[in-house]
Amino acid sequence: MFELTRNSEVPLVDQICERVTQLVRHGQLPAGTRLPSIRRLARQVGASPFTVVDAYDRLVARGLLESRAGRGFFVTQRRLSPPLVAVEAVGDAGSDALALARLCVSHPADVVAAGSGFLPENWLLEATSSSVLTRLARSRRARPWEPCPPQGRGELREQIAARLVQHGIAAGAANIVTTYGASQAFDLLARILLAPGDAVLVEDPGYFILFEQLRAHHVHLIPVPRHADGPDLDALEAACRAHRPRAFFMQTLVHNPTGYSADPAHCHRILSLAEQYGFAIVEDDVYGDLYDGPAVRLAQIDGLRHVIYVDSYTKLIGPSVRVGYIAADAALVTRLVERKVLSVLSGSTLLESVVSEVLDGGRYKRHVEQTRARLARMRRDARAALELAGIRFEAAGGEGIFLWGRLPDAAPVEELVSRAWQHSILLASGSLFSPSQGCRQWLRFNAAHSNSPPLLQFLRGALHAA
Repeated sequence: MFELTRNSEVPLVDQICERVTQLVRHGQLPAGTRLPSIRRLARQVGASPFTVVDAYDRLVARGLLESRAGRGFFVTQRRLSPPLVAVEAVGDAGSDALALARLCVSHPADVVAAGSGFLPENWLLEATSSSVLTRLARSRRARPWEPCPPQGRGELREQIAARLVQHGIAAGAANIVTTYGASQAFDLLARILLAPGDAVLVEDPGYFILFEQLRAHHVHLIPVPRHADGPDLDALEAACRAHRPRAFFMQTLVHNPTGYSADPAHCHRILSLAEQYGFAIVEDDVYGDLYDGPAVRLAQIDGLRHVIYVDSYTKLIGPSVRVGYIAADAALVTRLVERKVLSVLSGSTLLESVVSEVLDGGRYKRHVEQTRARLARMRRDARAALELAGIRFEAAGGEGIFLWGRLPDAAPVEELVSRAWQHSILLASGSLFSPSQGCRQWLRFNAAHSNSPPLLQFLRGALHAA
């Protein structure tokens, strides 16, 4: 019927599945054809009956074969149905926040991901190598297929609490609720803290997905200009007086999209305003581990009185590892667990066990230190190359993944972003990061992807023409 390759890296069961699939697709095994019995095919190809059983079971699961009791395996009758209407899932990459979010997580491999929010895949594989999964499978502590406690695995929450104490944040495992990344954390908090019509302060520019999440809850977004040293304090105080906000969502360290961090004086003044006007601060620290040196976080100063602290391991361990957490006071933790149960029941023991294994033994610490050093070099080189291409940067310094660059006033940014996508270059328009629809001449660059010759050549040509 066919032969198998003995010295191939492809397992025999996969080879059998592939050979049968090809014979069916090319019409050599028409619908209704009876395949050889398990023992007969095993003799023909020189494999064990168990291997053939496994292959036949997989082909049945794929709908290619069907099993008839007492008669054997047959090629499935193909059912003809009208084709589904093609739907374009992703529109213009430059003008739609959801389109950019989809492209950041699912762009083709040949795309220059200059506007992405993620690190290169080969960097992330170093944190979650196959040895992590092997140790997890052999461990007696973790049972990754069992249900996960709604508040999160106790071992992981203890590890997170220990890390928070190292940051000077007084929190125990009881103060922590795990989430499916920071996105679910923001959604849970919005459902609990906010009501339609509430005034909510956000940074301008800031995290564009957060804006869409908050708008879905029908709140009133109040933009607060963000500078290199933190939010504009005069504008923040004026917004507090005028709107009496319910909450302020901000990033203290390694801000997305600018890469800058708020200084301690700003942090103290923000907490003073929260005390005076009675609003909660949701501190987004998903990039905080990329800050090099002693850091000041709002939760460190406040002790979780006015601050609700959100973090995630998705950015640094990998996009598929959807594990984040919220650190908050006991009363809010109780409500968060209740809301989490109603929305997703519980988290994933498998994913939380992977994060726990990565945190254990210093692997994560080494990965973060190596990533910081790499990004520092790549930020320097990418910034210099982008400046030569015509991009301006208004402030020195900054850390982490992102560079926030301004294009010449004459450059048609949205058109440029659209043309870049036609050349397999993903750019992120600055207007998406501005709740006031400002920042129209800006782009967010990912430092790890922005020293690419195709990107720089495209920008030089486009900006020279402009």
